[in-house]
Amino acid sequence: MRIPAVRRPWRWTALRLLVVAALLAAWFGSGLGFQRDVTLAFDGTIVALRTSARTVAEVLEEAAVSLGPHDSVRPAATALVTDGLAVDVRRAVTVVVRLDGREVAVLTTAATVGEIAATTRLPIRPDDRLEPGRDHPVSAALHVTVTRVTKSYQHREDVVACRVVRQEDMAMNLGQNVVVQEGENGLLQRLLLVTYEGDRVTETQELSRTMVLEPKDRVLRVGTAGSVVRDGQTIKFLKALPVTATAYEPGPISCGASATGYTCLGLRATRGIIAVDPRVIPFWTKVYVDGYGFAVAGDSGSAIKGDRIDVCFDTYEEAIHWGVKHVKIYILELPG
Repeated sequence: MRIPAVRRPWRWTALRLLVVAALLAAWFGSGLGFQRDVTLAFDGTIVALRTSARTVAEVLEEAAVSLGPHDSVRPAATALVTDGLAVDVRRAVTVVVRLDGREVAVLTTAATVGEIAATTRLPIRPDDRLEPGRDHPVSAALHVTVTRVTKSYQHREDVVACRVVRQEDMAMNLGQNVVVQEGENGLLQRLLLVTYEGDRVTETQELSRTMVLEPKDRVLRVGTAGSVVRDGQTIKFLKALPVTATAYEPGPISCGASATGYTCLGLRATRGIIAVDPRVIPFWTKVYVDGYGFAVAGDSGSAIKGDRIDVCFDTYEEAIHWGVKHVKIYILELPG
């Protein structure tokens, strides 16, 4: 007995699905099934395209944009097209690079001077200075100057001059000097980082310093004693000082309403008493003031500091007549 064949419809269904899938793959793979938006930039022009091209090369062909042997396109010509893709065509231009005393013509598609430095085979180092700068856009016939920037570690030795220390000696005559200690210069060693642009130093940075040899002071004993002739009289002094001398009288006009007529040491304020800075001229020191005469350091004042003195007169008119003078004061005898 003959058994009838069993129908298997699922085989035909699978076959149909395979055929449909193959047709769809061929359709979409050919680019006929999708339209994509692409932006194309070339020769200073930006064009918006809606295309079914599969690759960047097909986009260029569709837009009738040809590439020269040294031109470049980004993304690459073989890149697949995606929706919103931006395609940039760069035309090769000649740029002249001045480097190490020579000029080299470079054919490039770089967008900036810095990109030229990064992509060319010329020996341009990252620290070298470029003119125009690395962010400057590239154009045809542009001239780029490369200035070598180098850094050098250098050791330098500097002579440190010794100080001259003068010790005043009132037992020695004015103008007489005695060397107490001979001086010696020191030696300082420094480590420097020096930056050159070409042959020109543009920066010097000190990294460290070491005193290899400490300087030794030169010590002099200097005489301050001497003698001067004033009004036919020879006056011997221990020390002479240049000072600025003002004048006052002991009454309320110069010393205010609280004036007592006496100095801070309890002396009667009269001619022959001067106010001093006791740190410079000790109280009770006997002196001679040019233009004023013999006096005693017997007073002080808030404005009398350093090389200032205030000479006392008996009347306001005398004090006004004195005014302010630059004179010498001679130390005759220090207080015992």
